[in-house]
Amino acid sequence: MNATSAGGVRTRQVGRRARWHLRVVVLAGLVAALALPLNGVATAADSASAPVVKVGMITALTGPIAANPGVKDALLASIAAFNKRGGVGTNHAKMKADICDTRGDANGEVDCARQMVDDGVVATLNDLTYNNPAGVVDILEKAAIPRIGVGGTDISEFGSSVSYPISAGVIAAYLGTAVGFKQDGAKKICLIRTDAPTGATFKGFLQPSFTAIGIDIICDVAVATGATDYAPYIAELQREDPDAVLISHSDSVTTQLIAAMAQLNAKIPLGGNPGSFAPETLKKYSDITKGTVLSDSFPYPSQANVKNFPGLKQYFADMKASGKSSLSTANLKTSYFNPWISTLAFVNVTKNLDNFTPATVVEALKTAKDVDLLGLTPPWTPSTPGFSVFTSSSNHYVYVSRFNGKTVVTNKQPIDVTQYLQ
Repeated sequence: MNATSAGGVRTRQVGRRARWHLRVVVLAGLVAALALPLNGVATAADSASAPVVKVGMITALTGPIAANPGVKDALLASIAAFNKRGGVGTNHAKMKADICDTRGDANGEVDCARQMVDDGVVATLNDLTYNNPAGVVDILEKAAIPRIGVGGTDISEFGSSVSYPISAGVIAAYLGTAVGFKQDGAKKICLIRTDAPTGATFKGFLQPSFTAIGIDIICDVAVATGATDYAPYIAELQREDPDAVLISHSDSVTTQLIAAMAQLNAKIPLGGNPGSFAPETLKKYSDITKGTVLSDSFPYPSQANVKNFPGLKQYFADMKASGKSSLSTANLKTSYFNPWISTLAFVNVTKNLDNFTPATVVEALKTAKDVDLLGLTPPWTPSTPGFSVFTSSSNHYVYVSRFNGKTVVTNKQPIDVTQYLQ
């Protein structure tokens, strides 16, 4: 069933099936890239006659796992802001969003990929597919539609010819967290992860790189998504007595774990990807969470980081301009940054195009060098060779942040993770 919503956004409601097989990487939240257009502001006449460039997003807005409805509003706000500043390309084309809800369903993901082809999008922004990523890759590769800011969850996406992730990925984020743990004096840690069958290989995948950093993973705790009693998991952590805990799970599960730690007075340093830690959880349980290490390819989107990373001002302003309370600075979720940074990257990579097709966008991606993403990551060259199995990951940097009890502050210097991945 299809539904058409305001603003020209078409969201396909797709059926769900109870198939769930997480790959090596479990994504609770990813980052994407946004850039200020460098081609000036269009006049009212230009705006009226400007061509339309359709961009898509494939993600789970609803569903049982990793649903994130707010990213739709974040993408719409991003597109509206960049369109107002002049749109894309030399003709000041106006972007139009084509957003497809996979419902976290394997069939829904490939249905959404087909929708992107049928609707004629020139690129997708901030895709996240985790049930059938190989099926999505197959469809979009045949159509040669580039995926800018894709959150890779499977080997098929890591090496896809149309994958253009802006971040170094969640694995790189975990390496940054390990570096932060090491800086704080930790030597042995526990891993908390989903209980999905393939999750059993996650510790082995991480350990060689963690060893290179100087961190030993001494225990592997699988937490069921539907768990109601978290005390046994905390008891296991206390028995193992680690120096820190790396959490690779959804923010809802992380919140329950931290609440149980507070109840049991289990004060163990924590860390992980920002998407696993809701800002309100960090603040509510500050006695437990103070010092939490958060790592990502971009500075943590907090007001405290605006001084060192002034590009964040534009992000906050663009979200606020939407008029939606959920996108006000106080209510922003870290995952809302991803659609914005993906839009920024698309706008800046294609600034010299006068004709938008999947082929011309791919050519722009292959030839663009040192793309400025407002200083929110080192200049991006999409064709830079990747690392390890992540052959499409052209950004090799992550930033280490820490929660100081009130806000999250990011270290100014990024870390090149390739030194830990062979």
